[in-house]
Amino acid sequence: MQQFERICEQHVDAVRAYVRRRAPADLVEDVVSETFLVCLRRIDATPSDPLPWLYGVTRKVLANERRRRARTAPAHRDLVWEPEPVGDGALAAAFAALSERDREVLRLVAWEGLALREAADALGCSALACRVRYHRAKTRLAARLDAAASFRPEPEGAMR
Repeated sequence: MQQFERICEQHVDAVRAYVRRRAPADLVEDVVSETFLVCLRRIDATPSDPLPWLYGVTRKVLANERRRRARTAPAHRDLVWEPEPVGDGALAAAFAALSERDREVLRLVAWEGLALREAADALGCSALACRVRYHRAKTRLAARLDAAASFRPEPEGAMR
């Protein structure tokens, strides 16, 4: 029980922030509670560095919640769950154009501050696979940003 209490104390704020960036406000505490319930049930399987594992559990809890909501409210299947990057419309549009898989690896590294090895744990893949996913996601994001920049009209009155 002490191990569980220590994990909760150390990581509940990080898990809550992770969920806030991916789910509507009315779901945050339920998802966090469900995540730590899984942690309690699997306390003997919890790794020594539990945060990436907790993020992986939280991803699965969120996926289950999305499926449940889609079944109970089919008209709302396309709910936006995660906020887009704020402050840069081009970045937000480029980010939104990426696949969920690309967005998630970028979020884990950029928003959650995980190292690639830790992101791999959260994603349930090898460190090498995560490194490849991350590199490809960055490349696709950069390509979308470059494409958006090339389509920006010149300001009126600009000299050529």
